[in-house]
Amino acid sequence: MRVTIRVPATVANLGPGFDILALAVQLQNEVEAWTDPTGGIAIDPGPGAAAELRNPTRNLITRALVAACAAAGAEPPGVGIRCRSDIPFGRGLGSSAAAALSGVLAANALANLGWDEQQVIAEAARIEGHPDNVAAAMLGGLVVCVSDAPVVQMAVPDELRAVLFLPDGEMSTEAARQVVPASFSREDAVHNAGRCALLVTAMLTGRLDLLGEAMRDRWHQPARGALMPHVQPLIDAALAAGAHGACLAGAGPSVLALCTGDTAAVESAMAAAAVVATVEGHAVVHAVRNFGARVDLAP
Repeated sequence: MRVTIRVPATVANLGPGFDILALAVQLQNEVEAWTDPTGGIAIDPGPGAAAELRNPTRNLITRALVAACAAAGAEPPGVGIRCRSDIPFGRGLGSSAAAALSGVLAANALANLGWDEQQVIAEAARIEGHPDNVAAAMLGGLVVCVSDAPVVQMAVPDELRAVLFLPDGEMSTEAARQVVPASFSREDAVHNAGRCALLVTAMLTGRLDLLGEAMRDRWHQPARGALMPHVQPLIDAALAAGAHGACLAGAGPSVLALCTGDTAAVESAMAAAAVVATVEGHAVVHAVRNFGARVDLAP
């Protein structure tokens, strides 16, 4: 049996929705996996990948595959895996979530686990550590993740474009999480709760003019600004150039601006702000993606 899995990039938080919201965009990783009757697990991580990613015990895709089989009480089959990774690593675009989800989906298909979407999300989130990126990668669109409740997915306006400024340097998610305060004031909690609700409302109703206010955050972005001082200047530049809303992409260091129509002015403004902030990188534009992971089986 052979399976091809395509998993999109995702942007978590979207400003106020820390560990709650995430959005899928049209950039993806592709994993081809097949059963190998000789046994064992072999992986080709693709051109330019670090040598250590050829080690099944170090590669998150193969680790997730083995972990999912163990969670289901199934024996991992012999598997060969080939990857094409277009989601940049360590940029806040859900690369680790995509890898974990790919491994769980491969296990579900090749080991016949019989899991449904929510079970796949739960296991991939357990491996990844957080559900937001995983859920958006699985389901597409905008997702809302809260504990002790199923993930909720909703389509977003198809005309939305994600302008992403990608710094050349990586940011450790762990390091970015460590600087986030453990508690917040009531005022800041009310601010973020209101903006989170406003953001979901804006997406559901198509009131994209509300995104500028809805994506303002008082929790994690101010704290992470100490590690990534370029973030706020790029957000300000994107909004001034006509973006509907802008925020830190996940744990960073990338910056997301949500736009409609011609995005050239926003791209140029973000690039110019990056020069002033002495951050090297480049801007890319992707459509939002209202469908999630795709799994194609072949005998």
